[in-house]
Amino acid sequence: MIEVYRILIVDDERNERTGIEKLIRRYQFNLEIVQASDGREALEKFEQNRVDILLTDIKMPLMSGIELIKEVHKRGWDPICIIYSAYGEFEYAQNAIALGVMQYLLKPIKMQEFQKLFEHVVSLCEEKERQKAESEALKIKLRNVENDKMYRQLLKYLESESNKLSEDAEELFAKEALVPVILSSYSYLFSKYWENYEEDINKIFENKPVIINKDDTQTLVLAGCGKLASQRKREEVCERLIQMSRDNFQSEIFIVMGTKCSNMAQLKTQYEIMREQLDYQFFITESTYFLIEESGFVKKESDMLSIYFKKILTCAKLKDFQGIKREFEKAFEYVEKNVGFSSVYIKYNFSEVIKQCCEILHRGERLMEVVEDIYGSRSITQVEQAVSHLIDVLAKDESSQNEENRVVLMAKAYIHEHFQDCTLSVSSIADELGISSAYLSTQFKAETGQQLVKYISWYRIERARDMLTTTNVKVGDVAKKVGYLNTSYFISLFRNNMGCSPAKYRERVFKDEG
Repeated sequence: MIEVYRILIVDDERNERTGIEKLIRRYQFNLEIVQASDGREALEKFEQNRVDILLTDIKMPLMSGIELIKEVHKRGWDPICIIYSAYGEFEYAQNAIALGVMQYLLKPIKMQEFQKLFEHVVSLCEEKERQKAESEALKIKLRNVENDKMYRQLLKYLESESNKLSEDAEELFAKEALVPVILSSYSYLFSKYWENYEEDINKIFENKPVIINKDDTQTLVLAGCGKLASQRKREEVCERLIQMSRDNFQSEIFIVMGTKCSNMAQLKTQYEIMREQLDYQFFITESTYFLIEESGFVKKESDMLSIYFKKILTCAKLKDFQGIKREFEKAFEYVEKNVGFSSVYIKYNFSEVIKQCCEILHRGERLMEVVEDIYGSRSITQVEQAVSHLIDVLAKDESSQNEENRVVLMAKAYIHEHFQDCTLSVSSIADELGISSAYLSTQFKAETGQQLVKYISWYRIERARDMLTTTNVKVGDVAKKVGYLNTSYFISLFRNNMGCSPAKYRERVFKDEG
């Protein structure tokens, strides 16, 4: 595409302006021509549109060409300036040169000189545009590097790994309040299709949201609250994200969307609440979303009570009594906020969950008493008290073990042996061990405090670090050797973990050793 530059011809004589315009068209210079009869009108033209070239007569009424150029520079415009004058006006020309005007045209105009001058001026415009583009590209590159650094620091801050946060981070809230959104994939969606997925996220949220790719399966989005002001709008955005993930990437996705945050302290609080809800992804196999509101959680297409009960039973299998108590509290809170449950329904369902918990924990002798208390309750508060008392008794009966169990040790050994396999996943490890993916994930998290998928990513990065510092293998080949076919994603993940690119890490280590 050929760039069209705009020239402003300023002369108090129409014939002079028209004559210069005809010459420009005669030599077919690719210029958009604008005219002004004096300096004041010229300044109005500058206000209305960008001007690349200013060609002005020196001697004019109201404002001379020299005064016009001074005013143009004073107001911050920087066109290529050409003055034209008669031979007897050399003193004016000297003043123009002092202003930095290097292009000079004499009256009467000679065709050959005119053509040569304008060829030179157009080339100056092109060079100026090229330098501007290079400067902008460099600014964007530097800004992206700084942003990546700030986003990594922000993520560590939000996850309580660091209390340090740059002052620049607060500028995220300069234009408007932000709404945090966590996108959690059921597969390695982000490592496979990150560039395309990021583009689709930008289209849905608009206004260039901050997008921080955490790992293979999770991404944090900080979106302007303008489009997410109402619950209906937030639901629409979540549904669009789900539909986009299904249609474009054949993937299910779990979404947790927070509420409006006006500063970093509010964002940190919201993020902690949001992370807790990610555990419920374990119990839901299809795409869904949680919306965090002051009144609680709004959930679509699923019975939250049954989800809480499933998690209670999972906690029971892990002998996590604090978890059991926490999920029961959420279940009771849900019942209290959602009217419409009959007392018979509540008593029956809570009794059944208690019964299953006692069976899992081999504490059947405790069951009869609490069931009688539940059915004899006259309010939801009494049911909650009966359940809470039972959990306290069960917790005293048995203390949970924190040492890594056999399943976790076997899973780690398998990862250490097969980390180079790009198909390595939670499900493939579970298949090898002969257990379900759900059980393996829960057991690993309970015993180590770390998600299994994050452990896989961590171990691969550790092996990549070894290769970068002990071999001359190219970065792309290192990525493949640690199980990542997408080099760009590997570089992004490495940067998120180590604070620099693989190439920079290798350079830094070799420099330190040298």
